[in-house]
Amino acid sequence: MFDSYFKALVGFANGFVADLSLSEDLVQEVFVSLWEKQDEYQNEIALKVYLYRAVRNRCLNTIKHEQVKAKYLEETLPKLESEEFFLDQVLSEEVSRLLYKFIAELPVQRQQIIRYSLLGLKNQEIADIMGLKMNTIKSHKLNAYRDLREKLGKHVYLIAILLDLNA
Repeated sequence: MFDSYFKALVGFANGFVADLSLSEDLVQEVFVSLWEKQDEYQNEIALKVYLYRAVRNRCLNTIKHEQVKAKYLEETLPKLESEEFFLDQVLSEEVSRLLYKFIAELPVQRQQIIRYSLLGLKNQEIADIMGLKMNTIKSHKLNAYRDLREKLGKHVYLIAILLDLNA
């Protein structure tokens, strides 16, 4: 069955996608799906109709997928290639790296509180999770933010340089 239909189906698929290798792959995928349903097509005419429809549908799905991919690339590639985007990413990554480095230098309890805050948890939720009073959370958070501001302040020159590159 494979031998008798393969070439004809590849030619049919190639009429849609204009890529011989892709056409062969699509036809092979159809034969694999047929193998899984082999008991359903006892009649040769029904089998032939299934094969051509399945190949056509795979081709159309592939074309649609390629169009979506091309549109996405068309919209995002200029942005990704822009120097401004690159510098924004560098700045963002560097500031994030510094921030997380400094968070790791905080006392363990403050680290946990700040990480929970960065996850979007409210003070009361953090207090409940950690088994602490709300005022303790507020106090630790305040001190942690103060410490982070001081440490980041020492690296403000780096941030300024990165911002200057972006201007």
